Amino acid sequence: MKMTRPGELRRSISVTASVGFVLAACMAVLLSTGSANTSGPQQMRGIWSGFIQEGTNPPEPVRTEITGQTNRRFTGLVQPPEPVQPISIEGTVSASGKINYQGESSDGHAIGKVDLLDFGGGAAILNGSMTRFRHDGTFIIPCVLELRPFAADPPDPVQPAGRYAGSLSGDGTTGQIVLVLNNPRDPVRPTSFDGNVQMIIGGQTRTFALLGTMNSSGRFIAIAHVTGAGHMVIDANLANPPEPVQPATLSGNFKVEFGDGSELEGTFQTELTRTNPT
Repeated sequence: MKMTRPGELRRSISVTASVGFVLAACMAVLLSTGSANTSGPQQMRGIWSGFIQEGTNPPEPVRTEITGQTNRRFTGLVQPPEPVQPISIEGTVSASGKINYQGESSDGHAIGKVDLLDFGGGAAILNGSMTRFRHDGTFIIPCVLELRPFAADPPDPVQPAGRYAGSLSGDGTTGQIVLVLNNPRDPVRPTSFDGNVQMIIGGQTRTFALLGTMNSSGRFIAIAHVTGAGHMVIDANLANPPEPVQPATLSGNFKVEFGDGSELEGTFQTELTRTNPT
């Protein structure tokens, strides 16, 4: 997808449907702060977690585990929401970060087309679609947005928990933003956490479910999704001031594509307002 410069607001293709088929236009959300590694094969191995959405249905969890890779070819397993059976996949990743894969399960055949956005240190995002062909001849094209967390180095879990509130701006638009982050719950992936992000623009409030990752230096990467309101990608940094009287800050860039196809890209600045987000 063609990248937009910060502040640009544009329209994208709308969702269309036909009888017996559900065709959802997948909303690509890519930040200009990340890029695919073109010096060699990108490493696909690891566990990717995120959201999958069919049409206007609520987003559901999806999990992809890439277990093997030889040069630009990889193999793994996709676990869509139950009761869909796990899908064994094999695919390729191009030098520009374009990924194509296919797989089979008892529920039918699947073809994935996603873009890789690599932030370094293991953190990366897969963004695109996974067409699933059913045995009855129908098919669906749900949108897929997944995150692989930073590698644990050092292995001590990151502790980002808290409520961060502040302002956002982009393309002459201003508003408020609140991020609620929970500490890692999975000892296998101690740099991965969940939470939510709330955006208030023009009197309208949207609350996105969030999956994020943070490294030991405070680099913060997250994906977010909400029914009917689109996708969001966040690239920011957590800063702890030397004097404890000053609150920690979480500031950076965001890009969101709303459910109506419009996009907003900009920056946000927040500070810690509560250490216990619940």
